Amino acid sequence: MTKPNPDIDEALQLEQQRCAAYRTTADRYRQLLAETTTPALAQHLREMIARCEALAREGEASSRSFIDSLRCC
Repeated sequence: MTKPNPDIDEALQLEQQRCAAYRTTADRYRQLLAETTTPALAQHLREMIARCEALAREGEASSRSFIDSLRCC
């Protein structure tokens, strides 16, 4: 069994926080999107929502991949 590594644990925790921040930002953009009346701004907000969600997914996938690599050793 692998010994706990505080540096790795901290890095994973920071990545989880980043993913949560991206999701929170996407939620805020959704709130703004619900209130906007300008088509150009609405399109921009949809793009930003998609980008934030993609960044959150990438971070989560990266964390899972890293954790899986630790399990196999």
